[in-house]
Amino acid sequence: MVFSLLVYCYIHTSCMGNWKLVLTVEDFKRLARKYLSGTGFGLVLFSAKKVVLNYCQYYPWDDARQRLVDLNQMIRESLRWGEPNISLDNRGFFLWCVPIFLNNRITGGIFSATRPDSILAERGEKISRAAWKLLELACKRNICNTSLMRLNRQHGRTNAEKADAIHSVKQHLSRFLYQDPREIYLQEELGLLSAIRKGQKEKARQIINRILIRIYSLGREDLDMLKTLVLEMVVLMYRTAVDRGADPREMLGVNSSYLKTFHEIKDDIDLSNWLTRWLETFISTGLQNVGPTPPENIALAIEYMKNNLNEPLTRDEAARSCNMSPGHFSKIFREKTGHTFTDLLNLFRVEQASDLLDNSGLSVYEIAFRTGFNDQSYFSKVFKKYRQMTPKNYRKHQA
Repeated sequence: MVFSLLVYCYIHTSCMGNWKLVLTVEDFKRLARKYLSGTGFGLVLFSAKKVVLNYCQYYPWDDARQRLVDLNQMIRESLRWGEPNISLDNRGFFLWCVPIFLNNRITGGIFSATRPDSILAERGEKISRAAWKLLELACKRNICNTSLMRLNRQHGRTNAEKADAIHSVKQHLSRFLYQDPREIYLQEELGLLSAIRKGQKEKARQIINRILIRIYSLGREDLDMLKTLVLEMVVLMYRTAVDRGADPREMLGVNSSYLKTFHEIKDDIDLSNWLTRWLETFISTGLQNVGPTPPENIALAIEYMKNNLNEPLTRDEAARSCNMSPGHFSKIFREKTGHTFTDLLNLFRVEQASDLLDNSGLSVYEIAFRTGFNDQSYFSKVFKKYRQMTPKNYRKHQA
């Protein structure tokens, strides 16, 4: 049984056009040059069933179908799973791609491929690194919908985790001591509310998944009882987030929009899908935007920080980005965000490092370098401060 729906746009080929509204020819040339210098691979821009810009001429793109590769389908699959799509043609060549967007609609895709003169050497981690680098560059240039890709990637991982957990539950059902869904929830309630108070988004997801899996493993068919339990969870989570500092007006908007569709739920699968979607919106609203919105100048500094995490950023540079003196910047920054400049910068870097540990094959050293830490031991120390474990243990734990 699948307990959640991927946030997936059903894209038709007719939607794939207007790429010139996303980037110019010169923009793409610069992107291709940067990618070639960093990975050794060329790029092509594919839109409306054809290659429109080709800086990867060593691969015969016009013969892709004869090589049993559907380029449109590759773009759709990349969106569906929220990560680069890597395929192998019938001649043994690898191709990979990421989608490009105009607002929330796909307008094409950027592709790359292995070179014919070095195909035997270009396997495994090298291809994976090159593919993820392509997604990273596309997101940095805002031609790929970063938030949608990340959300689909999270849903994909969640579904895989649920499938593994369900299989385990079916094998060891007799070991569960719980016989009532309310008992299951009460057992997990304290941990769930604690995760919300601390802003631990991933832990909250894991606990919700665990509750759902255990409830459904009992094979109960009392939908009204399950809906009542889910509403109790939603209300408690809402109150906890508001108590922690979330904006009650935003949270009310989240609940109002989802409660309109709650009465339409017809079975346990619909209920689980509804709760999964609500949880992701709740997390992005209730746990992401806690406290007052920073003023525009501080918001500019935060945006500057996020866009330059791999650089050796200083407080003075961030202050200059929003036209403030360093001393005044430090005071206002701490007052409006609740963090010092260094603390928030390290938090952003650790979040980016966590994403790379989850979704790339890069070594810990490479990830440290890419997220602005020139010293691996210092990276491990900072990472442990925010994640309560070293980067290596985090990767093992998430695997």
